[in-house]
Amino acid sequence: MTLRVGTRASKLAQIQATEVVGILNEAGLDAELVTISTKGDRCKTLPIHKIGKNGVFVGELERALREGTVDLAVHSLKDMPSKILGGYTLAPPPAAPSDADAFVGQAMDFKEADLARMVVATGSNRRIAQLKHFYPDVEIVPIRGNVETRIQKVEEGLADGTLLAYAGLARSGLAHKVTAPLDPTRFIPSPSQGLLGIELAEDRRELLKIFAEASDSHAALRMKVERAYQRALNASCQSPIGIHMEQNGKDIALHGCFAETVDEPLIYATVTTTAERAMDDVLELVRKVKGHE
Repeated sequence: MTLRVGTRASKLAQIQATEVVGILNEAGLDAELVTISTKGDRCKTLPIHKIGKNGVFVGELERALREGTVDLAVHSLKDMPSKILGGYTLAPPPAAPSDADAFVGQAMDFKEADLARMVVATGSNRRIAQLKHFYPDVEIVPIRGNVETRIQKVEEGLADGTLLAYAGLARSGLAHKVTAPLDPTRFIPSPSQGLLGIELAEDRRELLKIFAEASDSHAALRMKVERAYQRALNASCQSPIGIHMEQNGKDIALHGCFAETVDEPLIYATVTTTAERAMDDVLELVRKVKGHE
């Protein structure tokens, strides 16, 4: 039997799903990609937050799971709502590149402080809120499209630069386009940024075992802790929130930021924990970023 792996049509989505097919092939199973059009892909002009509150790249893939068109669906985990379909679960993810954002622009000797005087293209509410937090005079212009399209628009003069997830650039073979990485304790990434969301039925235990064996312990912990943070904040995929797990030996610093809307001030906070305590201590981070000291 050939397993059907559902994915979006974008180049990055296909690359991510191919990684999952590779894990299945390594375990001796046959698998093929099934490309599914999503609402977020079809509507390419509106900002993401105006297309829908939650899961604009997810709904059609989950419908295919329910209807049996695919056996599992591969998402960018940061695009997924904090709650998924009843009867379905997320497999432990494989190792991921850095969760950090990167600046891609025309300046050859870029320093983060230069953002204060730049025109920056982004459609992310989180990035907009963070830019305004640190650099109130920055000029922001909207941008949509896949990674290649956004880089091309910047190179054609739409803006001085744009902010993109390093993981997406690395997976797309575009890491050489990075002008400079951004400090993930300031430009705190979205929950689960860079992680693969492998969604499948809870009773597919044989597949869950395969993905557990291929998983990376840090990536698996990130998924649990960062999605718990997202759930506790009752946040949508479009909420201006961020969380970054900084490993220092056995200690983990959980850096977070949050605002109810993009027009409200961000609150930043940090909590120190360990892998064993992180699922409890992330709730302390939630309390702090809500301003409940």
